[in-house]
Amino acid sequence: MACVLPVGPAGASPDGDRTLAILPFENNSVTTPETYDPLKSGLSVMLMTELANSEAAFTLVEREKIRALLDEITLGQTGVIDASTAVKMGKMLGAQAIGFGAFMVMGKNVRIDMRMVEVETGALIMAESITGKTDDFFTLERDLAQKIAGSMQAKEAVAQASSKSSIEAALLFARGVDALESGDGRGADAFFKKAIKLDKSYQPQVDRLKGL
Repeated sequence: MACVLPVGPAGASPDGDRTLAILPFENNSVTTPETYDPLKSGLSVMLMTELANSEAAFTLVEREKIRALLDEITLGQTGVIDASTAVKMGKMLGAQAIGFGAFMVMGKNVRIDMRMVEVETGALIMAESITGKTDDFFTLERDLAQKIAGSMQAKEAVAQASSKSSIEAALLFARGVDALESGDGRGADAFFKKAIKLDKSYQPQVDRLKGL
């Protein structure tokens, strides 16, 4: 179930293109939260790979640039990213719009909350809350990607998920992202292969990840 609040178009760069940055998500899970920590970066990367294939009229800030900025700044003891912090980070990243949010796993249920704001004005572009079963995680992620693409006026919608996909496959993909970002290419490949074995839908995700 999804509820979207479209507020207005995202800001545009001088040449007409819009630039979007998607920050890592907060993990507010109730059930063994440490288990789902890889999804903090993994979910944002999944969204980026979906959007990179949407023929959208915007560009995405590279994940390496986002990671480098996060390594340089401190977010306080809580590590929470609020709208004010997101706007500041968006300016530092040269983005016109920035997305941030949190997810929560509660037993066999999952909830993903995301907000997008216009960096120049701080105006809300989109507020989204998606809930469902962990077995439908890939579908939930693609639903969210579609909402983002719509709010950014993408030319082509994100593809619909073709089948159910457990959160275990998403975690394997996310662990692969973590390994890749830590320089462990072999470990990343091993996790990606396991994710694809559980769900072939992750093959395009892995392929597109190389270009982000």
